[in-house]
Amino acid sequence: MELIDVVKSYIIKNKKNSLLIIVSIIISTALFLVMNIISEDARNIMINQAKQNLGTKHAQYGLRNEKEIKYFEKNSSIDKLGKSMLLGFNEMGHGQTLQIVNDDRVVQELDNSYDLKEGNFPIKENEIAIDSWYIEQKGIENPIGKSIELKYTGYDSTGKHVLYQGEKEFKIVGILKCNPILKAQATCIGFISEECAKKNITVENKYNQVFFKFKKEKDITNQVDKIAQENNLSKADFLINKDLLLAISDSMSLKIPYIIINVILSLATILLIYNIFYILLSSRRKDFGILRAIGFTPSEISKTMIFEVFIYAIISIPIGLILGGIIANLSREYIIGVIYDMNYANLIKSQSYMSLYIISTLLSVLTIIIAVYKPLRECSKIDPMVCMKKSDEKIKINQKSLVSKFMTKFFKDYGNIASKNIQRNKKRTNLAIASMIIIFFLMSTLYTKSTSNFLSDNGLRHWIPGDYLLHNIDYKSAGDNKMSYDKVTLQAIKNIDGVTKVNPSRAKILDIDIDIEKIDKKSSYWTQYQNDIEAQADSIEFREGKKVYREQFEVMGIENDKILDDRIIDGKSNLKDIDNKPYIYIDKYSSETLKIKVGDSIKANLDVSDSKTGDYKETISKDLIVAGIIDYIPLTSQGAGCTFGAVMSVNQMNKFTGISTYERFDIWTGKFANQKNIESELKQIIENSDKGILIPYKSESAGLEKSDNQKAMIMTLVVGVIVLLSLFNCCNTIVTSINSRSREFALFRGIGIPKDEVKKIVVLESCIYIVVGFIISIIPTLIVRYIIIKSFETIQLINLKFIIAVILILLVISAIIIITTLKTLKNVQGEDFIEQIKTLE
Repeated sequence: MELIDVVKSYIIKNKKNSLLIIVSIIISTALFLVMNIISEDARNIMINQAKQNLGTKHAQYGLRNEKEIKYFEKNSSIDKLGKSMLLGFNEMGHGQTLQIVNDDRVVQELDNSYDLKEGNFPIKENEIAIDSWYIEQKGIENPIGKSIELKYTGYDSTGKHVLYQGEKEFKIVGILKCNPILKAQATCIGFISEECAKKNITVENKYNQVFFKFKKEKDITNQVDKIAQENNLSKADFLINKDLLLAISDSMSLKIPYIIINVILSLATILLIYNIFYILLSSRRKDFGILRAIGFTPSEISKTMIFEVFIYAIISIPIGLILGGIIANLSREYIIGVIYDMNYANLIKSQSYMSLYIISTLLSVLTIIIAVYKPLRECSKIDPMVCMKKSDEKIKINQKSLVSKFMTKFFKDYGNIASKNIQRNKKRTNLAIASMIIIFFLMSTLYTKSTSNFLSDNGLRHWIPGDYLLHNIDYKSAGDNKMSYDKVTLQAIKNIDGVTKVNPSRAKILDIDIDIEKIDKKSSYWTQYQNDIEAQADSIEFREGKKVYREQFEVMGIENDKILDDRIIDGKSNLKDIDNKPYIYIDKYSSETLKIKVGDSIKANLDVSDSKTGDYKETISKDLIVAGIIDYIPLTSQGAGCTFGAVMSVNQMNKFTGISTYERFDIWTGKFANQKNIESELKQIIENSDKGILIPYKSESAGLEKSDNQKAMIMTLVVGVIVLLSLFNCCNTIVTSINSRSREFALFRGIGIPKDEVKKIVVLESCIYIVVGFIISIIPTLIVRYIIIKSFETIQLINLKFIIAVILILLVISAIIIITTLKTLKNVQGEDFIEQIKTLE
């Protein structure tokens, strides 16, 4: 008998399992290719959008003097170098700042900061192209051609010391599109000509920054470090375009998710094929014994199985590659093409897909080899006489295990039988549990990825957490002590149709007395500002006779203390008294740098000045108790930002200042609310009160939200496909396991155990697989969740939404597995159990 005949007979005899193996390899190969192609497309989308949104610059450097420019000009690794001049900052009011700058053509190309909405860029010395946000705030109608007077202030590199001040008349020749990210940070741009910048910057060093791009887009960080080291420059003065580097895979942090996905996909496929192949070979044990008895060597038996696997692979892999290619093209056309547009989908199409076909083929081959290696090795080594017996497996039942005790105690005889069945076939049990682990892990990862959103979760939400921000805060008003908004204004906002939530708050700049001796002398704060701190130290003796100086804190007054629940590091028990006692919560950076701890008493001072003239009026002082430490203040004021931050209640801040008021309202709206009407009514409130400014962040960030959601959808698609494969694997494990135990169930029936009781035993086994798989998956799930969310400051590792999502995932998977179990068992029990018993070996 030739090997080909043996293999042919096996394939024909086991059509169902053979077909299942072929289909599994086709699906896995197709998914390998689809995932890799979609990942490549997603990567290209990220690169393309990153370059559009963030520019193509690799890094920028803040110049200390213009002589440093030559270090970059002579560097052979730099491909493009641009220079920038900052004339100064113009205070627009309400904490809004206009940066008046000139960038050369190279910087404009690399930085991509300016998008001209109307008109032209300036050429003459008195011309300016200005942000549309400035035009709107100043109420300038038909701005092109009109003249404006701009006061400006130039600062040193630290931003603390004024170098010069000036005022100039400009003619508006262009309108720049408003950048919502800059707007959220209370900043906009005014672009001037090179002639204007050089003429009006009165210090010797005109240029303040250089922007550059390397010839090679690899190891960017190391290349920057090399420039700093060779020219004795401070690394702190370099700003690397990290988001762009992440998108072009300069960082492994982008590659890791795709590597993990490949590994998980491969593992899921290995388990699937191993499970089918193991059951297939187990059913042939007697055949192997007969072949060995008639003279077949272990090597020849291995060859028959290897040849069979080769046939499966040679049929499946090409079909899988063709199917994967078709699915990938359809995905690009009907998913990416719909999410963006077809021209964009074609634009991001890679030229390196051939390498992905090769990689996918190799992954499939490697997966098959790993899946079948152990079963093949075992079947070729078993003794012929043992092969012709039912089993050589030594079954060890541990009645004292925790699982056995638990199941027997709570489920009596059913639990005892189910426990023994689970232990009797450890391979089946391990495969089932491994399948459960993968499916729970992937579904939790899918949830995390799909709910981590740029707009909802990144640092910009410290400036504007809601859909709208209405405030009356700037650096001057944060130092006065006047009424801004009252409760009538708060109620008027709440009454607007479509407004779902309003968080009122206060913002003041308080000077806190700091003991110089307690400052962390190793901190960057002390290193950078030591001379200023010592020079400004008070001559007044403080408490224990130690010298102090006063440091500015941005202090937010809040009414809704629930926003601190997830922020508190220490002192949560004091939160209940935040309204009634003179409590203040300081941020972690302040605590560590200034060595302030919970329970300390600190002296807070409000130097009241006239918001119009700036003249000093009085100082209000009060001792406050540090009630706790928070990781960071939950709100960042647009116009009163400081290095150090703290939070107290609105009630205590009102008692401190002697005035009951609000300076800020964060406003949320309904999903289907009329945004135009809401914005109009909020503007009317500002007009009636003649105070403040409205930032309509929701409407203006729609483009950013679309871009971020598009990338999230594609990543969700990739992970979702793998979830489906794992779910298929999980259900297949259950199905093949139950089908292989048909004789066992027949014996149960033969000794008098009815169908319903057999059903209870098998369902209980499936429940054990689910519970154990879920418990084991918790740790890897949390690790990967941490990796995904670590760049999103406002997402907690474990929060209520995540817990609810996990519970829902558990319920859905449990329902699918139990339904699969019951349906398969019903089919098996539908056969004549007497005939099944007769077939026992």
